[in-house]
Amino acid sequence: MSSDEPEYLKAIKRNAAQKRASDVSQPASEPARSVPTPAEREATRWAREVGGKEVRVGPSLAGAKVAILVQPITPFGTPPVTLEGLPGRDALAERVRAAQGAGENVLGCFELTTGRPLTPELVEGKVSFTAGAPREIMKPQSPERMIRIAAKQAADLAKSRKLDDRDRGGRGSGGRR
Repeated sequence: MSSDEPEYLKAIKRNAAQKRASDVSQPASEPARSVPTPAEREATRWAREVGGKEVRVGPSLAGAKVAILVQPITPFGTPPVTLEGLPGRDALAERVRAAQGAGENVLGCFELTTGRPLTPELVEGKVSFTAGAPREIMKPQSPERMIRIAAKQAADLAKSRKLDDRDRGGRGSGGRR
């Protein structure tokens, strides 16, 4: 840095150096966290089935064990349906109680650890949950397994493919005219 540079240039260079240093100190933690887990994707899929296509997924779903699907009750318009993540069943029970008092409609709950939808029941101030049938959560496949499956499917398709006049090789009397 030369001493005859204006202050604003020095500040820009300082900020750029600080940004480069912070990028190096946090390698890939940000992008890895933005990718949803298979359980989070299944919870989102369930929420869209129950609450419609216009479901807002809250940032609290990342790393949550249970989720709640709520819709505010308003006198006008259709309010947005929101999927919120919570750390456990105790927090979920507390959130169901709070939703009842705050004028929100609880459309359903989902347990990400087991992949089951939960039905909340409020009896005498106590919240209990009834678990539904488990949903199929897609497990991530390794790239090698995906390649093997694709190669097998291609071989099966090649065996069952009909031979046509166009596939017999050579240049026959067809084609463009």
